[in-house]
Amino acid sequence: MILIPEGYVDSSCVIKTKKNDLLTMGSLRKIRDSYIDISDSRNEFPEINYNKLVKIEIYNSRLGFRVLIGNIYISTKNLLRIINLNEATNQEHREYFRITVIDEAFIYSTDPKEVYVPSQAEDGNQQEGLCVSLVDISLGGILVKVPEEMPIGEEFCIKIPAIGADVLYRCIVRRKVGFGNDDIGMGCEFQDMSVLQEDLLYRFILKRQNAQLKRVR
Repeated sequence: MILIPEGYVDSSCVIKTKKNDLLTMGSLRKIRDSYIDISDSRNEFPEINYNKLVKIEIYNSRLGFRVLIGNIYISTKNLLRIINLNEATNQEHREYFRITVIDEAFIYSTDPKEVYVPSQAEDGNQQEGLCVSLVDISLGGILVKVPEEMPIGEEFCIKIPAIGADVLYRCIVRRKVGFGNDDIGMGCEFQDMSVLQEDLLYRFILKRQNAQLKRVR
């Protein structure tokens, strides 16, 4: 089992299945050599089968984001005890921490000699940037629907108003994604994020996951 610093006590946690289905959320209350305890004073936990393999996403803006894998040892309405903890691989890290969203965003060129042609709003006024639709988002990147295909390797900046701050994220296009219709999807990776940008993303994703969990309950 890996060693987790005591500084992570009281950090927010999200518990998911192996297939990335959301199970519950809580706070990391106790760290021991052979287990961790997670509880939630506001809500009751669902019953989770003994020895079930789960993923634990731990949010801490000071120490950083962690993704762990472990087995359920105790599951009650007020406590989850998880054993056999291991760090997720880099690939697992990217796959696990991704949520579906339906939000608009605006992209801009990183080249001052180039300007993306803004799309027109319904009232005939020009948008501030090229309007695209978010499909999903993670700490590593985004999937967006775009009006026209963008070249693999192209870099751009994106603003996501739903995050609640006037911050631009630098991205690079990594792959094209098909949706089975005429929509064009582009998988993009975040580049060179600051601590502030990461913290804003943590908070945004955690808020959206909390809302999804309430709908599940």
